[in-house]
Amino acid sequence: MLGKLAKRLRLLGVDVLYDSAHDDNEIIHLSLKQQRVILTRDIALTGRPLASNHLLISSDHIQDQVKQVLAAFPTAALTRPLTRCSRCNDLLTLIRKEDAQDRVPHHVYSTVDDFLQCPRCGRTYWNGTHVHRMEIPGKAKK
Repeated sequence: MLGKLAKRLRLLGVDVLYDSAHDDNEIIHLSLKQQRVILTRDIALTGRPLASNHLLISSDHIQDQVKQVLAAFPTAALTRPLTRCSRCNDLLTLIRKEDAQDRVPHHVYSTVDDFLQCPRCGRTYWNGTHVHRMEIPGKAKK
């Protein structure tokens, strides 16, 4: 339900557990076990007593959703973009430029010096124009 929000928050560096295969009981169990806040648009889920640690997301629009989460949890906004994999949520590691050559477009390789990689899925990241275009609520765009 909130896959795009999870991906965007991860790109902002927020630790987000997301799996669309989890049912409500699994979500509640993980929230309690790992002391996580449940982000949801499911009103029925928010009414369950064990799901009291939740934030009901009010908008369908991703930017509004991000703003709502960062307003509710200001410390989340202090994290650094491009520190987590948008797919796996693992912390990214710096790799040598040479190791990224066959993983990124040629024009990116020729203009970017620093690359990051997810140790779990192998996805490669770099700080390019897509990062600068990403709107971070409360922070000025570069």
